Amino acid sequence: MNIDELTIGQAKALAGMFAPAAPATQPIDCKMIGKYVIVRCRDAGVHAGVLESYSGRECVLTESRRMWYWKPADGQKYLSGLAIAGADEASKIGVALPRIFLTENCEIIECSAKAEGSIRGAKADEN
Repeated sequence: MNIDELTIGQAKALAGMFAPAAPATQPIDCKMIGKYVIVRCRDAGVHAGVLESYSGRECVLTESRRMWYWKPADGQKYLSGLAIAGADEASKIGVALPRIFLTENCEIIECSAKAEGSIRGAKADEN
């Protein structure tokens, strides 16, 4: 094959051999972008905030609060209960950060309106 005599089709086929692979399908429904969520990370603990973006096991939250100690309200259990019923008064929640980049995400859970209001309205634990 003489490179100077390639047709456009042959040049496209050759270029396609060196194109980057298509991005992997994201495990999260993209309808969660812009929603208030709870994110559990392997090393960084649990955070709540608005999901700005995600890629693989990384995400960016805005209006983020670290959940130092969380206890779901209304007798609920687990993080899913926190995302449904919100935080009990015994929970310890940090101050809101404008933006945080989280890695090694294990799960991202969309919050109910009740849970969002509970977490946003919780008194910031200063300790």
